[in-house]
Amino acid sequence: MLTDGTKNIINSMKKFGVKRVSVVTSIGIGDSEKKAPWSFRLLMATVMRKTKADKNNQEQLFTSPDGPGHDLEYTIFRPGGLGFGPPTGVIYANLDKDGGGGEGGSVHRSDLASFLLDSVDIFSPKPFPYLRKTPGISSTLGTGWKKEKGGDFDAPTENQT
Repeated sequence: MLTDGTKNIINSMKKFGVKRVSVVTSIGIGDSEKKAPWSFRLLMATVMRKTKADKNNQEQLFTSPDGPGHDLEYTIFRPGGLGFGPPTGVIYANLDKDGGGGEGGSVHRSDLASFLLDSVDIFSPKPFPYLRKTPGISSTLGTGWKKEKGGDFDAPTENQT
């Protein structure tokens, strides 16, 4: 279902000249499989194996050199868990040393939504630093992008925790 729907989105994007897309999958998908907790990996390998396969295929539409979305400006977000609540204004986008998906933790849906909008803002004066990358997303751990409320809310800063 995700793969088929994403193929339709890619085809429509190309038809209308849209270049940038954001996709939400999950920690444990693609090159982040070993980053997920063992209990989640077990769940994804058994009860959710069809969902896992669909999410992996969805990501490959962009990450595979012959994928139909490979030439688009994509960012694939991999949260470890989605929570409810007001936005905290804090997002960590975690990449491993090779630029692949890093650890992901819990993130409020409202924070993730804000980050998704930032990722497709083609009019921003600052380039989005995670194009063609697959960061693990968290509000609770990690290094990398930290959105801080205040004077320069959208600036990438180093995580000081």
